[in-house]
Amino acid sequence: MSLAAIDPQSVDAVIADAYKVFGRYRAPTVQLDACPCCMRPTLEEQMRKLPLRRLTREHFYEYNTAAKGEVQPVWEVLYFLPRLLELIAHGEDVHHSTELYLDRVGRCPPQTFNEAEREVLNRFAINYFAGHLASRDQRPLEDALTVLLMFHIGGFDPPPLLDYWLHCQDPWSTVHYVEAGYWHFWEDREVTNAFAQDRIEFRQSIRQWMLAPAHRNIFADKLMRPDFLNLVENQPDSGRMPFKLLVDAVFDNLIE
Repeated sequence: MSLAAIDPQSVDAVIADAYKVFGRYRAPTVQLDACPCCMRPTLEEQMRKLPLRRLTREHFYEYNTAAKGEVQPVWEVLYFLPRLLELIAHGEDVHHSTELYLDRVGRCPPQTFNEAEREVLNRFAINYFAGHLASRDQRPLEDALTVLLMFHIGGFDPPPLLDYWLHCQDPWSTVHYVEAGYWHFWEDREVTNAFAQDRIEFRQSIRQWMLAPAHRNIFADKLMRPDFLNLVENQPDSGRMPFKLLVDAVFDNLIE
């Protein structure tokens, strides 16, 4: 997908397509794959019987955090998927950890999705990530590397998202690069997120991308651009540190 085809505002259109593509799946008629000790029976029953669009963040929070099977029932997960994506797109907390928002999707067997389903999921990923990188409202526990890990755990392929970040011209995407890199990568030159500890493929992918000389040159150049430098002057402190100090530290790592 070309950069010109990506509009951070178009995620709602992707959600509409998701409802169409996954509309062939029907509501489960048997108990959900969610431990009854973890999910209230009333919410479990409502998830099966209420119209899909009426399900709330509360339903999905308990459903997603409940103990579940290592391999997920495909028809159950795919029925709920459009509403899950919609809630995520609207900033709802559907799990106590952002990294695990799409955990059930990632637990579906390989080759679960047909071509049309995978296409709409990939569109959601790139548009959601583009929107995150364009965001002015940063949440300290939801940095860009956390979002990438969320998609990786969900079974998505990170390279297209990384490629978008690399070539994105929005200076706010560079702000996110500084924040994520300083706090979650450059000190050890390794992803520090605890949920990535056993995700060797993800950690290697991020490390190779961050350390690639060509990529470091691109981001070093972005840190020197006037539109980014104008943002630096007005950025609030990050973790009680002036944002400019983060920029200087990241720049030093990039030019080593």
